[in-house]
Amino acid sequence: METSRISEWEMNGNFGVLTINNPPQNYLDDFRLAELSDLKRWTDNDSLRGVIITGRGRHFCAGFNKDDLFKISDVEFLKDELSKMYEVVYHLEDLPLPVVAAIKGVCFGGGLELAMSCHIRVCSDKALLSFPETEHGIIPGLNGSVRLPKLIGQCHSLDMVLGGKIIHAEEALELGIVDYVVPSKEVFDFSLSLLEKTTGDKPINVIRSIMESVNNTRKLPFEAATEEETRLFSRLVLSQHIRRRESD
Repeated sequence: METSRISEWEMNGNFGVLTINNPPQNYLDDFRLAELSDLKRWTDNDSLRGVIITGRGRHFCAGFNKDDLFKISDVEFLKDELSKMYEVVYHLEDLPLPVVAAIKGVCFGGGLELAMSCHIRVCSDKALLSFPETEHGIIPGLNGSVRLPKLIGQCHSLDMVLGGKIIHAEEALELGIVDYVVPSKEVFDFSLSLLEKTTGDKPINVIRSIMESVNNTRKLPFEAATEEETRLFSRLVLSQHIRRRESD
């Protein structure tokens, strides 16, 4: 096991497990989940087939600690710290590997923004999700109000972000914020099993090509994403041609 900031990293077979280890609430202290350099080193692994993000103890992540947040008086310092957290979030989101958020307990504010950056969200049936920032006179700081409408539309987003509504797992599933709801004790095992079934025995270059293509739909215009898909397809066809020729 390796550690960085409030996170721990370990391998479970061919899957990486990133655990937020700051119980009981797993607050994002100092606005940092992990150092980007550590995260890049951990995920730069040719045998890695997927990642699970989870929280130590009862909760996934309650976001930023407002008591520490409101002690900050330097706006430029705050923007700089948030930009470093953005880099970590974007690195996870852009990985050419499936990333699963294994959510249990509370998933509030920055914790929910982190979960929304994952490709798949598995949620405990007792979990609670919320953007409580407006109750404290602020708004989400890690693009929660930008991501959420793309998932659930403007009306429901305003209910959560402006209204500060706390929703239960089943409502989160109905809205499309999470993808699966399972009993609390099964969240991690279900997430691991899901990754195992999804990736199966597929070659790592196929997994990475599919994830790169899926990620491109978020980052590129339709035509550019299609062009990249064609490039990835052609590269895989060529690799299959070479393999078959060498086996003859």
